[in-house]
Amino acid sequence: MTSLRKAALIYSFGRFGLFLLVALLVYSGTGLVGHQLNGLPLLLLALIVSALGSVFLFARQRQQFAEALAAKRAAKAEEITRRRTRLEGDADV
Repeated sequence: MTSLRKAALIYSFGRFGLFLLVALLVYSGTGLVGHQLNGLPLLLLALIVSALGSVFLFARQRQQFAEALAAKRAAKAEEITRRRTRLEGDADV
């Protein structure tokens, strides 16, 4: 099981890297056909294409991130329950 921070970094940097790669490919590809995309249209197209690609390409990383988050949430809930039980035991004394 990977740590939450590591899983989040891998997933986030993967998504950002894919976005940059798609933006570079779109910029280069549109330059080859003679109509260069710049600015907002380039970024929007790169964002849409990279978002669709990341659904398939980063499914495993997203699953690891979700599992790490669920494990941290379960550990926190267990800690809260343990503290609450200990406080209730102290209040009875």
